[in-house]
Amino acid sequence: MENENGIIGIMPYLKRSRMMGLLSDSFTLVATRDESIFAKVTNDMLKQVVMEARNEAKAEGKGFFAQWGSQMGASFNYAERYLSMSPDSIRSEHVDNFIIRNAGIISLKAKEKNRFDDERTSPDWEITINTSMGKLKFKANYDPRKGLKQIYDGKVQ
Repeated sequence: MENENGIIGIMPYLKRSRMMGLLSDSFTLVATRDESIFAKVTNDMLKQVVMEARNEAKAEGKGFFAQWGSQMGASFNYAERYLSMSPDSIRSEHVDNFIIRNAGIISLKAKEKNRFDDERTSPDWEITINTSMGKLKFKANYDPRKGLKQIYDGKVQ
């Protein structure tokens, strides 16, 4: 599934806790054969993509609801833009982006954790990446196991 930029997989909407778990940063994992790039996604980046989608729809003469639909699609499909970018461009896109060499990844685990609120239980997934430099933890609101296995094959436990 490798594309012309060497990207073998993308996993969007990963959250990394900071400030004792009260705040988190959003990342998109962009994997190549040699490295895993963690690209930070900021609110300003999302706003920019949404504005561009709305302006493009408006320029095409689309009405209010079509513009709104374009904006929603842009925010949901934000991570797909990395498919058309080079790994160098992704790495340098934001100062908080970082990489892990795939050779340094020892194992990955995805564990389902349930989150309870007033009305229902919703699944959260905790992803632990064991590297030669230590552990990294992320959360996802979807089951990441299929994507992790596709990217990292035998390292997923």
